[in-house]
Amino acid sequence: MWAFNMKYYLYKYVLVFATLALCGCNDYLDKIPDSDIDVNIDNEEGIAQLLAGAYPEASYIPFLEPRTDNVDIRANGTHTQLNEEMFYWEDDNQEDIDTPLNYWNSCYKGIAQANKALELLKKYPKTERVKALYGEAFLLRAYLHFMLVNIWAEPYGNAEQSLGIPYVTKPEKHALTNYNRGTVNEVYDSIESDLKRGITLVTDRYYKQPKYHFNKKAAYTFASRFYLMKGEWQQVVEYANYVLGADPKTMLRNWIGYSRQFEFKRQRLSTRYTSPDEPANLLICTTESRWARQMPTDRYGATKQTVDEIFNKRGIEGGGDFSKMTFDGTYPFVYSPSPIVNGKYIAKFDELSTTESIGLRPRGIYVSNVLFTADEALLNRMEAYAMLKQYDKAINDYLQYMQGKFGFMPTVERDIYMRTSENNYDVYTPFYGMTLKQLALVKLFADFRQKEFFAEGLRWLDIRRFHLSVKRNTKSKYYFPLEKDDPRKVLQIPIEAQNRGLAPNPRERKEPIR
Repeated sequence: MWAFNMKYYLYKYVLVFATLALCGCNDYLDKIPDSDIDVNIDNEEGIAQLLAGAYPEASYIPFLEPRTDNVDIRANGTHTQLNEEMFYWEDDNQEDIDTPLNYWNSCYKGIAQANKALELLKKYPKTERVKALYGEAFLLRAYLHFMLVNIWAEPYGNAEQSLGIPYVTKPEKHALTNYNRGTVNEVYDSIESDLKRGITLVTDRYYKQPKYHFNKKAAYTFASRFYLMKGEWQQVVEYANYVLGADPKTMLRNWIGYSRQFEFKRQRLSTRYTSPDEPANLLICTTESRWARQMPTDRYGATKQTVDEIFNKRGIEGGGDFSKMTFDGTYPFVYSPSPIVNGKYIAKFDELSTTESIGLRPRGIYVSNVLFTADEALLNRMEAYAMLKQYDKAINDYLQYMQGKFGFMPTVERDIYMRTSENNYDVYTPFYGMTLKQLALVKLFADFRQKEFFAEGLRWLDIRRFHLSVKRNTKSKYYFPLEKDDPRKVLQIPIEAQNRGLAPNPRERKEPIR
């Protein structure tokens, strides 16, 4: 099944980028991405193929995951420049797959294709098929800008005039003609407008494989993430409700089932993890990436120590036997190969490579990224219920989560869930306030978010929105801790874009800890 799914998506990838002359990942603001889509598309199927190629062909995971507190130094691990720079939160401008620049380029290229599709669709009668294509294009444009603003701009809720990223709505022949970053709030307003239009129009009816497109459940989960970032809790609940239905636990990724199925073949987990047959998976995207082959051996990656801290030493504060719950046996971790002595990883990522995939910087390597899941929808709703002070509903969701994923429910009195140390007010400092009860639940849910999205880069978004600090166990001269409002939490605008007029993000000079 895995091979079939990969071949299916790669077939679409090749069809779009070869047949429509869209191949080649040109440097954004160097060779204009829009120039690649000035082609003759004279039917609805051609527009559908254009949109199929607008999904990100690059991955954010290889440069976001090493920035998180999921990683440490692996003895005898393989060194790469990107991996080290991300671990120490340095700026990177390499032209290579898996880099920030490549993801930036890929997002704006996808935006250009979505805009071209929207322009072409104006020529057609508003049939149900055409409306569905409009929906997919709006959702793609919203999602790609959402990822850009959450990597290259301040978190939502910071200073009102925080610089955003260019929101491109026309297939310009000269990309970013005004070079206007706008503000984060303005970018969010534009995303919200596209998101609402897209959700109104999107349908699963015309997809041969809906999970490789913005189907309705993926779109509604995206909306729940978007409103979570904005702190609009009722919206989070309403969008997540559509995804989860009456019995959420049946849709979740069953980690206890995984541990049994892959107990003696843990390195094959990805065959299930990235499969469209997995009920939890809502949107899957194939990217050109070395992540699957480099993650087990990177010098800066998950270690026995970080896994032990995240998966074995946390639980329900004051919950007796459940104050520390041991999960590293439930999640099918694999030890890094020799000579690495302290590395661990979860084999979440598949790989399909071509004859090009050799040498120091191989290309032609394709890895599936699961972009949205039912697990996220439930985690988002749990947090929203807590912030709405609907504590019983938040705990009910948490118990559904535990039952569906791990096969048990903690036997803890409900008032215990809502107790925590006031010291945690110094740790979790989002732009909105929290009562102590809310803080206790949000902290618990954030711990499970970290487990769920381990090795997938999304922990970085939580580090930003909660204003978490991150410290490293190193005496390197390049290191000083990542503070709560550290400017390095915002990646630097690519040099090529700065040269074309985009204002850079601020960088403060701090003395490293010796």
